[in-house]
Amino acid sequence: MNRLQRDRRGYTMTFWAVFIGFVLVPTFALAIELGRYFYAISEVAKAADAAAVAASAEINARTFQDSGSLVPTGKTWSNAQSYASLNSAGLSNKGVHAYVTGIQVSGGENMVQVTVSADLSILFPSVVPDVIVSQTGIAKLRALTH
Repeated sequence: MNRLQRDRRGYTMTFWAVFIGFVLVPTFALAIELGRYFYAISEVAKAADAAAVAASAEINARTFQDSGSLVPTGKTWSNAQSYASLNSAGLSNKGVHAYVTGIQVSGGENMVQVTVSADLSILFPSVVPDVIVSQTGIAKLRALTH
């Protein structure tokens, strides 16, 4: 084998080593991190939807029947938080907890909106700044009629 062919193989091996190290490995790492991020977002959205349904179950039916107003009861917030926690168990196992950060009741539209937030920073390397995700779940009240 002559020297020119050995030099070409050396360049090719160097090229592939650099390509794998600087292109493929970071691309795979990014794909894994994005998959983890989107999974976490879907878990928080699922928790928000469940919390909205749970909160809508705790609307004061008597007040609604008497005045048409949607008024939360004393259990609305705790019921929403309980369901948000139950429906984000996949994240809780990883040390991330979803918290109800807001409940809005819209009497005109008979809707309850619940916002759930979670700090996802623990799922990512320390070089990534704070990753806080908020999702809103909406439940429409159909059972109550005025």
